[in-house]
Amino acid sequence: VIGVALFLGFLLWQLVAQVQVTTSTKQLASSFDTAPYDEAIQSYLGLNPAQRLRFALDQTTLSAYVTATLPEVEAVKLASTPGIAEADFAITFRTPVAGWQINSQQYYVDANGVVFEKNYYQSPTVQIVDESGVSPEQGTTVVGTRLLGFLGKVVAQAGERGYTVTKAVLPQNTTRELDVTLEGAPTRVKLAIDRGAGEQVEDMARALQYLKSRGMAPQYIDVRVSGRAAYQ
Repeated sequence: VIGVALFLGFLLWQLVAQVQVTTSTKQLASSFDTAPYDEAIQSYLGLNPAQRLRFALDQTTLSAYVTATLPEVEAVKLASTPGIAEADFAITFRTPVAGWQINSQQYYVDANGVVFEKNYYQSPTVQIVDESGVSPEQGTTVVGTRLLGFLGKVVAQAGERGYTVTKAVLPQNTTRELDVTLEGAPTRVKLAIDRGAGEQVEDMARALQYLKSRGMAPQYIDVRVSGRAAYQ
C-alpha cells in the first residue's frame, strides 16, 4: 500500500495539469498577454496526454508546435514546478533584426530569417524602404515575407563580419533585388534574393576590402552574380 501510495504521489507530482507562462531572462520592451501561449501549450498537451507527465514531455516537439501556432515564439522550455500538478513554462520570443510595413501591417524578421508580426522587444533599426512601385494587388505580402527572411540572414551574417546594415531598399520596378547600405559607408550593395545570403555577404566583404585597400568608394557594388562583383 505504501509503495502504491508513493508511486501515485510520484505520478501526481510529475503531472502537468495547470500551466503558467513566464519569459526568458531577456528584458522585454512591452508586456504581453499570456493567454494565447497558455492555450497553445494546453492544446499540445491535450493532443499528447501522455506528455502531461514531465518525464515524458518532449520539449523539442512542444516548441515546434507552439512556434508553428505563434511564430513570434522562438522556444518553449519547462522552467520549474512550483506545486503539485503545476508547471511553469519559459517562453523565448524572437528578437527582430529588421522590419517592413506592408499594407499598414508591421512585420519583423529574426536572424534566422523567420517572419513574425508580434514583437515584444525594441523595434529594429533596419527597415526596408520600398521603392519598387509594386501595388498590393500584385502580392506584396507574399513577396515581402520572403524578402524579410532574406534580409534577416543578410543582417545577421554581415554583423558576423563586422558590418552593420543601416537601411535596406527594394529598388524600383523589381521584386527580386535588395539593396543595402552599411554603417559608415556610402556604397550601396546590390543583392539578389534568389541567391544565397551567405555567399553574397562573403562576396560583399571581399569587394569592400579590395576597394578600401585602393582608396575607392563607388556608388554601388553588385554581387548578384556568383564569383563576380561589379561596381560603379
